[in-house]
Amino acid sequence: MARYNMATRRLGLTALAALAVPAVLAAQPGRVGSLNNRAPEKDASLVMITSFKAPTSENPLKDKGIGYLAAEEMRKKVEDAFPAKQIYVFPVDRINPQLQASNFSTTEGLTIHDAKQLAIIMRADEFIQGSATRTATGVKVEADLVLSRDINALQPLGVAEAPRVGDAVAVLVKELKEARKQLDGEKKCYAAARDQKFDAAIQFAKDGIAAYPKATIARACLLNSLYSSKAPMADVVKVAQDLVALDPRSLTALKFIAQSYRDGGESKSDSLVITLVRMMQLDPSLQAEAITEIAGAKNPAIARPIIDSAVVQNPGDPELLVLRWKILGAVKDYKEMFKAGKELVRLDTALADTTYFESTANAYAADSNFVEAAATAGQGFKKFPTDVYLAAYEIQMLVKAGQLEQALEKLNGAIAAKVPVPNAGTQKLLILQQMKSPLVVSAAKEMLTAGDTTFNVRQIILNELQTQYTTTAALMKTDVAAATDSFTVILTSLKEADAFARPGPQKAQVAFLMGASNTNLAGIKAQLAGPAKSCALAKEARAYALAGMTYLPAGAAFAPAAVAPMMANAGQYDSFADQLMKSLPACK
Repeated sequence: MARYNMATRRLGLTALAALAVPAVLAAQPGRVGSLNNRAPEKDASLVMITSFKAPTSENPLKDKGIGYLAAEEMRKKVEDAFPAKQIYVFPVDRINPQLQASNFSTTEGLTIHDAKQLAIIMRADEFIQGSATRTATGVKVEADLVLSRDINALQPLGVAEAPRVGDAVAVLVKELKEARKQLDGEKKCYAAARDQKFDAAIQFAKDGIAAYPKATIARACLLNSLYSSKAPMADVVKVAQDLVALDPRSLTALKFIAQSYRDGGESKSDSLVITLVRMMQLDPSLQAEAITEIAGAKNPAIARPIIDSAVVQNPGDPELLVLRWKILGAVKDYKEMFKAGKELVRLDTALADTTYFESTANAYAADSNFVEAAATAGQGFKKFPTDVYLAAYEIQMLVKAGQLEQALEKLNGAIAAKVPVPNAGTQKLLILQQMKSPLVVSAAKEMLTAGDTTFNVRQIILNELQTQYTTTAALMKTDVAAATDSFTVILTSLKEADAFARPGPQKAQVAFLMGASNTNLAGIKAQLAGPAKSCALAKEARAYALAGMTYLPAGAAFAPAAVAPMMANAGQYDSFADQLMKSLPACK
C-alpha cells in the first residue's frame, strides 16, 4: 500500500491560496465573507474549525463520523457563546470548497500543519483542532486553540466525556471562554517582542497569564521574550517547565529544556534522552539530529520503552512506527530494527525511501553482516538509480564481504553507466590489488593515459610494483630463472612509472626499486657467470651493478636503512664481475 503524501497535499493548499482567496474576498472586500449572508464584524477574530480527528466511520457513506459531528457542535456552540463583534466562525460551506479543491476529505481531521496552511488561505486568525471517540458511555472529545501565525502558540482546552457530543463540546467551549482571556496580553506581548521591547513584552505576557492561569499561548510568548532579553537561563527554564506541565506537546519549551541539560553538562543524561524522544514525536524533522544525540548517550536504551509505549497507545501510526525503527537503530537492537523495517515497508511501500535503504544497510554493516548490507544497498540503488551513495555503498560492502568479483562487476557497471561513484578508478585498482590480479598496473596506466591526474593512482602503481619486487626477491631462493624474468618485467614497468611519479617520495620509491631490482639482477648474473666462466653473463652482472649504484642513492629517502647494504652488494657484484672478465680470455 502506498502512503498518501501529505506534503504534496500541503503544496496543493499552498498553491490554491493564489487562486481561491481572491474569489472569497470578492464577497466581502477586506474580510472573508459568508455564504449564509452573515459577514464578520470589523474587529472580530476569524476562527476556523475543521473536522476533528476520529476513528474511521464503519459506514462512511451514511455516517460522516463522530469527528465531523464534534466539529459541527463546536462551530454552533462557539457562535452561541461569543458575540459577533468578538468572534466570527467560518461556516462549513466556506471551508469545504477549499478542502475539496486540494483533494482533502471534508469529514476527516487534518494534521496541524495542514490546518495551518488552510487557516492561512482562509485568513483565519485562529483555528480549533480536536479529536473525538465513542466510549462505552457516550463520547470523549478534546480540543486545542491554535494561533494561525504559529502552531507553537497552542492552548489545550482539555478533555471532556459525556453521553452526547454536544454536552462534551459544551465543556470545552466553556474552557475556551476562559482561555481566550490571555489573548489580549499575548497579542501585545507578540507585538512588543517584534519591536524588541522585551521588558514590555514580558509584562504583557504576565498580564495574559494572570487573566488565565493555565495560559500556554501567553507563556510561550513569555518564554521567547525572556530568552531574547538575555534573562538568566534558570528563569527561562522555569517558564519552559511550567509550560510543559500545562502542555506536554510544547516543542518550544522542550527545546529550551533540552538545551539546559546540555549546558548543565548533562549532554548524555537520561533526562535529555527522554526530552529528545518527546521532541521527535512532535516534529519528525528533528529526528536525524536527535537520533545521533541519543545514540551517543550513556543509556540510549531508555528511549525504547517510551516509544514502544507510544506505539501501543497509537497503533498503526506511521510516524511513530518510523520513529521506533530509528530508535531501535540508535540503541543497536539491530535484529528488532530489521524486523520492524520490513514490517514498515510491507505496510507502506512509500516508506522504502533512500533513508530506509541507507539506514538499514548501515545497520547491517554495524552488525557485521556485510552481505546483507550490500544486498540492501543494491535493492535501494535499483529503486533509486541516481543515488550515488547507495551505489558506492553496495560496492564497499561487497568488498568487505570478500565478494571481490561481484564488487568489480558492480563497479565496472557503474562506470559504464556513468554513475559518478566517488574515486571509482582508485576503487577499481584497490579491488584488483586485493584480487591479486596482474591487471593492476595496466589498469592504472590506462587511467593515467585517459587523463587521470590523482596522486593515489600513481601511488597504487608504485605500491603494486613494490609488492611485485618483494615477491620476486623471495622467489630468488627457489626459482632463479623465474625471478630473473620477473625483475626484468618490473624494471620495464619502473621506467614507465618514473615518467609519471611525482617529485619527492614517489620519485624516491621508483629510484629505490630501480636500484634494488638492478642490484638483485647483478647478483643473479654474477652467481651464474662464475661457474659458467661466461663473459656475457659477467658483463650483464657489471652493467646491472653499475645501474644499481646509480639509482640507489636517490632512493635513500624512501628506504634509508636498506640502501647502504644494497650499495655494498652492488659494489661487490661489480668487483666480482670485473675480476672475472679480466680472467677470461674471451673478455680481453
